[in-house]
Amino acid sequence: MFGVAQDAGAMRRQVPPMPGERLRWLRRGLSLLTVAALLAGVGWGMEQLYQRLNVAIGVIAVKGEFSQVDQGAIQRLVEPLVTGGFLNLDLQKIRRELELHPWILQARVSRRWPDGLLIAVTEEVPIARWGNTAFLNVRGERREIGDNGVLSYLPMLQGGDQSERQLMKSYREMAQLLQSSGLRIAALKRDDRGAWWLRLDNNLELVIGRDQVMEKMRRFLEVWEQQLKEQAQRVARVDVRYDNGVAVQWVLEHTRVNGQIGQKLTGVAAAPGQV
Repeated sequence: MFGVAQDAGAMRRQVPPMPGERLRWLRRGLSLLTVAALLAGVGWGMEQLYQRLNVAIGVIAVKGEFSQVDQGAIQRLVEPLVTGGFLNLDLQKIRRELELHPWILQARVSRRWPDGLLIAVTEEVPIARWGNTAFLNVRGERREIGDNGVLSYLPMLQGGDQSERQLMKSYREMAQLLQSSGLRIAALKRDDRGAWWLRLDNNLELVIGRDQVMEKMRRFLEVWEQQLKEQAQRVARVDVRYDNGVAVQWVLEHTRVNGQIGQKLTGVAAAPGQV
């Protein structure tokens, strides 16, 4: 006898979800809606807070020790750059623009609660004039200011383009060498052929030439200390381009021409110790 087999392909009945499972899904949905509402509320609140804090700048304060620029000039320079509110100010842009000013070495820019902008400025220190329109700072960098007449107390350096650092280096070396003798450089020049010339603060001119510059400076100092120092008022020019000596131009007499006093000079060749 054979039994009747059950159909294996019979469809299964779908069991409806239990009430507890539907409740769990409902709770999850409500939690997500709550979180979304909280985030939206926080975002709205942050936006409102940002708007309240991002007020227009009311005070621009400038600090520093100034001799060539003043607080008012810096404030007027900054005002067109203050285009945003307290929070979205571009501090780096303001700093970069300030440091383009020839007299500003460094600028530090920060916010000051609740509506202030604080600017701390370090001014450039000029070491020498460069021609008639610029000065050199401590790093030998050229700063154009249009007219450097206000710096007439500084030595004047002259040379070709891109030679500023070399001239500043040489100026420092020469000034240090002359320091022990009490002489100071009033002007230093290097021409297109590489020849050096300088004028001291006592109006004595020194012609050096193109090579062995520091060696020739030492030779001049030897002659100066041994023979020329005691009669400095009579010395107009010293040429040290010679291998074993110097040439000295002496002031012989004063002559009046057309109402003006001029100096009559004569040249004398000399070796160290024989002037």
